[in-house]
Amino acid sequence: MLPIRFVARPSDLPEGAPALTLDGAFPSPPTGAGLHLAHWPGNHTPTALRRDLSTEIVFAFLDLPAEERTRLLNGSEFIALNHYDTDGICALFALTRQEEAQRYRNLLVDVAASGDFHAVRSDHALCIDAALRNLEGEDKLALTHEALDVLGELLADPKAAAERASADLAAYAAGRAALEDALFDDLIYMDMGVWTAPLRAAGAPLFDPGRHAFFADARADRALLLGRTAGGTTARFVLGTYSFFDVVSRRPSPRPDLAALCKELNEAEGCSTDGTLCWRHQDQRGASPELWFGTDGLPLYAEHAAEHLGESQLSPEQVKAMCIDAVRATWPLPDDDDEAGDDEDIFAV
Repeated sequence: MLPIRFVARPSDLPEGAPALTLDGAFPSPPTGAGLHLAHWPGNHTPTALRRDLSTEIVFAFLDLPAEERTRLLNGSEFIALNHYDTDGICALFALTRQEEAQRYRNLLVDVAASGDFHAVRSDHALCIDAALRNLEGEDKLALTHEALDVLGELLADPKAAAERASADLAAYAAGRAALEDALFDDLIYMDMGVWTAPLRAAGAPLFDPGRHAFFADARADRALLLGRTAGGTTARFVLGTYSFFDVVSRRPSPRPDLAALCKELNEAEGCSTDGTLCWRHQDQRGASPELWFGTDGLPLYAEHAAEHLGESQLSPEQVKAMCIDAVRATWPLPDDDDEAGDDEDIFAV
């Protein structure tokens, strides 16, 4: 089995040493050297192996005859990762513990989907993903090996997974319950879901279901969460990862311009971006950026946002309309061929 290396940056790859680069974004390998198996933008995965998740790509690679796998490896001398996440660990597990991985193939894919798409296909998969996300360590290679061992243990033991991630599972259930109580607009044609919660009583927690709660069924790639309090509106507009990763099962929706939307909301709010509370957004180029009203410092890919949410003086209806307009502005419009030609009788049937 090839040794595993963790590289902080793609440029840290040893020059002249072919590698099987796994998950993540890596530069194109020299012709005839190495292999890239990933669903990240700009990947160099062989076309026939492309799938939605890097874990699925690895399984597709392992399904090939041994001779074909050897050819595609192009002399790879080690396996390289450049970041730690659930899909990468599941893909690495499939590569390095092949017999065990094949027994849990479907579950591994579900765990990876929970990690990269926030999709919840089973409580067991959600708990394993949470357990992997909750691991910490400065030494990323040591963390990777620990994660492989934890993954192997939890795949075979749903009870242990649930116990290890009990807080995450409870938060997920609470988030789903909060969504059930909210008014839901299923804007399928806009690849968007909008939840507007009932007025919160004084002192009640803010409306803040987690990402796994509102992206659970992978129905929409955009989620707008609107809460109402006596002091105003809480809002969180999240773009999912289906519009970031190189997926093959669905056409990615173009992303609305978060910077422009943020500017419009602040103008409507009449607040300064130098203030403690204002509309803010994350980098549009990220895997799952978001826009919110509140304080600075919301971490990337945060499951919950309550501690950074403030109360906007815009109504939920105003925020919803402006977000929908921003999404509508991205719609790809086909060529207009509905006009009749000079010699065409539009009533002829």
